Formats: sequence, structure tokens, C-alpha cells
Amino acid sequence: MEWVFRRINKINKEDIVKGVIFVLLLSLIIVIFCQKIEFSSSDLGRHLANGQIVFSDPSVLFTNFYSYTEPNFPFVNHHWLSGVIYNIINQIGGFKLLSLFNILILLITFSLFFFLSKKKSNFYYAAILSLPVIFLLSERVEIRPELFSYLFFGLTWLILESKKLSHRSRLYILFPLFLVWANIHIYFFLGLALVFFYLFGLILEKYSLKKIFYKKGLKEIFLSFKSEIYLFLSLLLACLITPNHIRGLLYPLNILQEYGYQIAENKSIFFLKDLMLNYNFGFFKLLLFLLILSLVANYVLFKRKTWTDWLIGVMISVLALVMSRNLALFGLIALVLIAPGGGHALSLIATFFDKLSLRSNFQWKIYANIVFIVTLSLTFIFLLTDLNNRQMFLHKDPGLGLSQDSLAIFDYFKENNLKGPIFNNYDAGSALIYGLYGQEKVFVDNRPEAYSVSFFKDVYVPMQENPSIWQKIEDKYKFKTIMFAHTDATPWANTFMQFILQDEDWALVYFDRYYVVLVNRGEYSQEFIEENEISDLMFRDRLRLLASDSSLNAKFSLANLANTFNYDYLAKEIYQKIILTNPYNNRAIFSFASLYASLGNSEDLNKALDYYNRGLKVSPKMPGIYGQMGLVYWKLENYVKAEEYFKKALRKGDSSAKDYLQQIEGLKKEGKLPR
Repeated sequence: MEWVFRRINKINKEDIVKGVIFVLLLSLIIVIFCQKIEFSSSDLGRHLANGQIVFSDPSVLFTNFYSYTEPNFPFVNHHWLSGVIYNIINQIGGFKLLSLFNILILLITFSLFFFLSKKKSNFYYAAILSLPVIFLLSERVEIRPELFSYLFFGLTWLILESKKLSHRSRLYILFPLFLVWANIHIYFFLGLALVFFYLFGLILEKYSLKKIFYKKGLKEIFLSFKSEIYLFLSLLLACLITPNHIRGLLYPLNILQEYGYQIAENKSIFFLKDLMLNYNFGFFKLLLFLLILSLVANYVLFKRKTWTDWLIGVMISVLALVMSRNLALFGLIALVLIAPGGGHALSLIATFFDKLSLRSNFQWKIYANIVFIVTLSLTFIFLLTDLNNRQMFLHKDPGLGLSQDSLAIFDYFKENNLKGPIFNNYDAGSALIYGLYGQEKVFVDNRPEAYSVSFFKDVYVPMQENPSIWQKIEDKYKFKTIMFAHTDATPWANTFMQFILQDEDWALVYFDRYYVVLVNRGEYSQEFIEENEISDLMFRDRLRLLASDSSLNAKFSLANLANTFNYDYLAKEIYQKIILTNPYNNRAIFSFASLYASLGNSEDLNKALDYYNRGLKVSPKMPGIYGQMGLVYWKLENYVKAEEYFKKALRKGDSSAKDYLQQIEGLKKEGKLPR
């Protein structure tokens, strides 16, 4: 026992404090990533299918293998190896083990970037900066191959920064790493960019730009940096060792191509801020400001020509500004890039307080640590409560593995011997690939690059917007079954659901928390239709039963489904129960308001205004609400208030309000409204 106490006494107390802080930071990440897989709208199903079949049928690497609509359309499967890994893990321990694996990879990745940040500044500055970074990580909680890219980027950076490794050792480590990276995710090009920027930064530190582009200067530079140049070229060669070779290497150049289909994660935050309330956009702006400030301070005040940092910073900032899917990676890289300038500033502040402590015996470090640990603890509690209350940062069901009954639809399909061709929507495609592989191919899936632009623009979207176009496409493909994820929030999906449920040629035979299944009456026996068709009474009873035993997100989906079926009172029941248990959930409040606003009578319209105002007290920055309130006042024929709220909407950046204001002005000129 004495030996144990002696060992404990030798432990540095500051190291214990640092350990507690770091464990709390990791705990925050665990809370964020401990969210269930929404299988109906994720890519995971397709990745698992890739892992199952890639060695038995290599055509999955080169063509649109899973679809019957454009099966020969060329496709570069740049992430096939991640599917192999996911499939092995799933075979061993199922979807819960996949969730745990995802969390473990993220914890290792964060630790790498944290270590790099600490190395460039100090532990405390890295810890403080980690808070907004961890919130940004909540943008990408799904099991995605890109997480491997985060890990490999951090490893590459760490290896390049290491002073202990020789050029040969770096090559021996990085070559196999890049070989794997090029087959696991498309972001291998970021790794190549990192190595190139590292090389170019070293050259800029030694030579001027004039000498770099001078003929004799190039030869001198080559001889001076021969090892680094060979390293870059070797890694370029490693990235060629993929099934698609040169096509695979050059494929990242197509990352901003037009797909013919709008994908939210590929949109900029400037586009999305008018469509959704995302608190992470604020954290991104904060980190971007700190990044610019740190790089400028490093160059101007501290006289450090960190060209590599500048090049990496510009690259990741542009990627994050152009596509919101890069916000999480931006946060991790910013954690490292901001460190030198910010860490130096924090050191100056700490020196000032140290001098102050000597004069006043005030132990400021103790109190600073206490404040930071309390802050982390409160953040931890906030995230736990956020899961079901406001859903400000965490939007999925808490837990590991799949959301409730995610695979039930596939059991129904197999047990009842349903058949294709199947019509399905974009969101459901990946899950159907997994659940029905070997039985049926899909109409479409969530790989926009695997289909032609004309397919989305001329077929997929128009057929859901227009019943006559739907009829033409139906006649062409002879659909027998529709498997549609009713969680799809696109306007065309909502329109399609409205008219297909009224189509007498189709019978609703199944629905759950995520999907509806309809069968073509002419393709199934009358006996099957009579046994399985869901009547209005059955629909209402089943929907109430599902809603009573569902997670928060599933309740929202079911309320939307009830609204689609024109059962407004059922949707009201669900929203009321959500608000009763989660009174600050803005999604529930605004959804309830929108439901009342759609009903039209004055009593319901006034209730809509009450809920809109209630929602604005919870989330005053929710985009589009003032414009919606203007429309409600317009329906109530209160044109003065309508104009007032349209003007408010315009000041908030809602450009659509401008059209309404122009209409109001036109009506005033015609004398139909008082001036």
C-alpha cells in the first residue's frame, strides 16, 4: 500500500487536471456520436452491400450496378474498401458494433488533431478551442467513409510534422496509408494536397517566388528537396493503385459537377442559412475568423512565415464555404492551424497572470481549471438534454445501432413475396440495396453521380410532380411495387405522396415509421389485395399505435404522414404530445404552426400565429417564419400586418418576401388595397 501511495504522490497534479479535461472532451464526442443510424436515409446500406459482393462481382466498381434504370452508366466506386471493412464489422457484431467502431475512429482522430494542436500551442488553448470544434463534429455523425479520411489526414499531418522520422521512414509509412486511402474514400486528394503544401511551404521558406520559376532555380530546388519531391510522386503513384486507376485519381476533379439533383450537404452555408436553423454555422464563422486572425498574427506580429498553414487554411476554408459537408473536417484542421497564433497570445496572458499571482498570492490557474471543468461538465449535461428537448445540435435518436424497426419493411417484402420492378425514392435507395440485394434492383439511390443529369431533371423529379408524367414513366417500366420513404422532405416527394395515395390503381398494403408500400392492383391477386390493403380505420389505428411507441424523430415522420393522408387531427394529436413532453422543441412548435396555417379557417389561422410567436420565443432566428406569418395575415385579410411581416422577412434575408411586397404595392396602385 505504501508503494501505491508513493506512486500517487509522484503524479503531477496538473497532469491529473489535464487528464480530467481530456476525458471530458472525449465524453462530449461520445455523447454526440452515440446516435442511432437512420437507415432509411443513410448511405450505410449501400456500403454494406459493396462489402458483400465486391469480390464476387467486380462490376460494382465501375458501373451503376444496383439500379435497373441506368445500369451501364459509368461509376467510379472510390469507397469500396470502406464497405468491406463495414461488412466485416457488421458480420462480427451487427449494427451496434458498427456504431461503436465509428465512435472509436472519431475518438482516435480527434486525439490526433488535439495532439497536433497542443504541440503547436499548449494543452489549455487546444482544450478551449476544442469546444466549438466538437460541436461542428455533430454535422457528420453518420457512419460514413469520410471519417477514415479525417483519420488519415491527421496521421499524414502528424507524420510530416515528426522530426524523428527520416524521409525513408515517412515513405514506408505513408505509401501503404495512401494506397488504402485511395480505395477507401475520395478525400485522398486532400492528403495529396497536404503533402504538396508541405513541400511547397518548405520551398517558399528558402526561396523567393522569382527563383522558383527561374530555370536554373528549379534545378537547385529539385536537388535541395529531392526527398520530399520523391515522397509526393510516390504517394501520387500509390493513389493510382485502385480498380479505376487514372479515372480514380482524377475523379476528385469532378467533385463540383452538376448532378441534376439538389443535395443539401453539397450546398454552401449561405444557401442553407435561409432554409434551416443550424447553430453550427455560428461556430464555423467563429473558427474561420480565429483562423484568419491567427494566420495574419503569425505572419505580421510573430514574423513566422508559415506558408504551409496558409495553403492548408485557404484550401479547407474554401471547401467548407462551398459545401457544408466539410464543416466537421474544417473544425479539426482549424484546431491545428489556429493553435500557433492563439497559443502564443494565451501564453502572454498567462505570463501576465503569473506576475500578478506573485504579487497577490492569487492562484489563478486553480480557478481557471475549475471554471473550465465546470464549463465542460455543463456542456456535457446540455448535450444530453439536447437529444430530446430542443435538438439544437443532436437530431437523431440516442443510442447505438439502428433506429427502431429499421429493417421491418424487408421482412414484410420477403414474407409476402412482393415483386419488382420497384419504384422507390432517392432517400430509400441505399437501404433497399442492402435489404433487397439478390432479389430486386432499385429505381434510384442516393449516389447522384451514378445517374445522368437528364435522369433526375427529365425523369425522377418530374414524375413525382406531375401525375401525367408519372403515368408515362409507369407505362415504360411497368412498376409492380412502390417502396417510398415518407421521411423524404422534398416538395416533389410530398406532391407524389399526395396523388399516389389517391390513385385507384395502387393499394396501400404496408406502412411503418419510415416507409409506405403500395402495390399495383393489376399485378397482384385480388385475394392478396383484400388481405393486405389498409383501410382508413386500419391506417388511423396503426398510426396511433406506432406514434405511441416511437422515438421523437419517428413521431415527426408519422405526423407528416398523417398530414399527407389529410388526417389533420391525427397530426395535431402527435404534435401536441411532443410539445407536452418537449415544450422547447422548435421543430414541433413550428410544425404545429404550419399545420394550422394550412387549414385555412380563421380560428386555425389565429392558432397558427400563436404557435409561430411561441416558436420565435424559443428560436428567434428561425429562417422563413416571418414570411409564413405574413401569408397567414394575408389569408386573414389583415393586409397591414401582412405587409409588416413581409418587410420583417425581407430584413431577415428572406428574398421571397420581396415578391409579396411587390404584389401588395401593385394592388395598392390598382386601388384594391388602401395606401
